[in-house]
Amino acid sequence: MRTLLCLFSLLIVGFLPANADQVLREGDVFRIAIGGAPRQYTSDFELEYKVSDGMVTIPIIGRMRAAGLTPNALAGAIEKRLKDDKIFTNPSVILNQQETARQVVVGGAVRQPGRHPWANDMTLTQAIASASGPSEWAEDKVKLIRAGRAEVYSRKAIKKQPETDPKVLPGDFVEVQGEF
Repeated sequence: MRTLLCLFSLLIVGFLPANADQVLREGDVFRIAIGGAPRQYTSDFELEYKVSDGMVTIPIIGRMRAAGLTPNALAGAIEKRLKDDKIFTNPSVILNQQETARQVVVGGAVRQPGRHPWANDMTLTQAIASASGPSEWAEDKVKLIRAGRAEVYSRKAIKKQPETDPKVLPGDFVEVQGEF
């Protein structure tokens, strides 16, 4: 029955569930849809939410931890709070993650600079490959900028020791050094 409610609310609201194996991170943006109750009572929850300081603020419920949880885990925690606080009897919560929140910017001496989709466990080398690889004027050094801090890596060193290839996160900026 719950599966039918979830599918029904997906059709009514037009949401697609977020990728279940990705965890929410700082700055991620999502929307919530709630089924299992009349729309006139659930519409107050259908807002855009942003993970800030690892938390998210849900109407009536208050602040909840979101960073590090999968969308399904957070949806389950919200459902539990809605039941425990006797707000709804049998809610069904669906999170729809906004695509813009899951991108990396790759620039510098690459063939296709710009915003590129981020994927789970994406590495620095994979981010560069998503920009069609380094250009013919690329140098060895790559700068990874995260939250205003920069680290420089060597593509040659990473090629020799692939285990040193750092993970990139949504919102990171990758700059391949060289002429562009």
